[in-house]
Amino acid sequence: MRPLLLLSASLLVFGCKPAPQVARYEVKSDAAPATAAPATAPTAPVAATPAPSPAVAAPMVAPASMKAEAAGFDAPKWAKLPAGWSVGPENSMRKATWIVSGPNDSKAEIAVTVFPGSVGGLTANVNRWRGQIGLPPASPDEISGSAKTVKVGGIESQRFVMTSTDGKKSVDAVLTAKDGATWFFKMNGETAAVEANGAAFVAFLSASQLP
Repeated sequence: MRPLLLLSASLLVFGCKPAPQVARYEVKSDAAPATAAPATAPTAPVAATPAPSPAVAAPMVAPASMKAEAAGFDAPKWAKLPAGWSVGPENSMRKATWIVSGPNDSKAEIAVTVFPGSVGGLTANVNRWRGQIGLPPASPDEISGSAKTVKVGGIESQRFVMTSTDGKKSVDAVLTAKDGATWFFKMNGETAAVEANGAAFVAFLSASQLP
């Protein structure tokens, strides 16, 4: 009888024991959650600085020392101005400025400058003038071959005549080397005026005298 009582007691004890509870834990990482990198606003494309076009020559820039030397040159003794020429506005870098007229009210300007030395050389100067009317640069041989011989006050000089591709603008320029300096006589403007004054331009320079 005693064993039966013990068995019954054991069954009561185990049968009444509550069911085990399953604990749930939320594990948090010590590391801070990754934050998405802020979106970078699209950067506007930066326009590349264009390289200077070889077809357009940069204007001549004389240093202060060269300007001072140029100012020391006396003005030439000019011949009588041809008909249709008038004195232009004063310019501290020039020895003279004239405005000339041509057919259909066309106009051109004649500028006279002088600088010590060769001022970059023949090729650089002619290509600078070509660029000013939209022409591509020419080779040294092409430039030498296009030179015309004229005289300025009895001094042999080189003349270059060039016209833009559209025929609207022209340059008629004469270079004269004298006493270690270079004189520049440049007629620049509408083609009709430049062409109409070409012969008078050459005759006027021939009759003038450089200092």
